[in-house]
Amino acid sequence: MDKIRNSRLFRLLGALEFRLLELSLAALVVMNGVGVFTRYVMNNALGELFEIMILLSVATYWLGVATAERLGGHLGMDLLMATLSGKPRAILEFVRRAVIVGFLAVVVYSGTRLTMTQYRFATNSGILDMPLWIFSVFIPIGGLLLAWRVVFAPRREPHLGGTV
Repeated sequence: MDKIRNSRLFRLLGALEFRLLELSLAALVVMNGVGVFTRYVMNNALGELFEIMILLSVATYWLGVATAERLGGHLGMDLLMATLSGKPRAILEFVRRAVIVGFLAVVVYSGTRLTMTQYRFATNSGILDMPLWIFSVFIPIGGLLLAWRVVFAPRREPHLGGTV
């Protein structure tokens, strides 16, 4: 597993993941600024812009939580984990991972069904008439990526002396 983590492809995918999040967040900030300007200065709200922001937020959220888990910054019980050591800590870590993976199994299943239904029935967004499955597909993809990282990636806790 360490050989895979240190491979050039793995590092490239990790860098691509960060760039996608950065671009997505930058786009959301710019769109929000434009939306505020048009609404309060121009007195003309752009519904299309709001719709894009909502759809892009879904994709950004699911990719973001998977990235946060990669860095050890999400879905943890840090206060409790910091006070435990040895076997109790290992048991709590197992329970933590089992609960997260159970939740993510439901997310991946329902997200996949949602995406397939939107694709099958050609469901489009209300204002821009864009296919919704393009954004919904990030729900199962993000859930699978997060589950992979919860199960196979060691939990890193930089604030407890671990490395990132």
